[in-house]
Amino acid sequence: MKKLFSKKIVYNALFVLLLSGVVAVTGCECSVSTANIQDVKICTSLSGNLCNQDNTTLGDTSPAIYVSCLLKNAVSSTKVKFTWLYYGDTKIKIDDVTLDTGELSGTVELNSYLSQPTNGWPKGVYEVEITVLTDNAKPVVKQFTIN
Repeated sequence: MKKLFSKKIVYNALFVLLLSGVVAVTGCECSVSTANIQDVKICTSLSGNLCNQDNTTLGDTSPAIYVSCLLKNAVSSTKVKFTWLYYGDTKIKIDDVTLDTGELSGTVELNSYLSQPTNGWPKGVYEVEITVLTDNAKPVVKQFTIN
């Protein structure tokens, strides 16, 4: 009797069927994007939606601290998360802000800010992590210091 299929082909076919069934049952909400963050700047005042200059060393009397960036290759409803951190004795998360581009696409100007705390800015190193909320995104990190 002649074999029509090898065991390897049968096993591969069964694996593909099993994998297809798992995906069909569980669903796949994968979100991959070419959107990326560029031209990240820190400043104490905006010109339009963006910082004119990048100031990575700031004084402790600024009423607000801004971070701005360009989101390139965005599709509508792209979400971008800004996470503000302070490095005192330990790493402390100050705030998370998530922005949605809504109907905007292509290159989108984004910014986020922190207002000066009641007791003033603690001196030290700060960081903003900017992440496009897709499966393949790596955060862009921008550090600055308050003297």
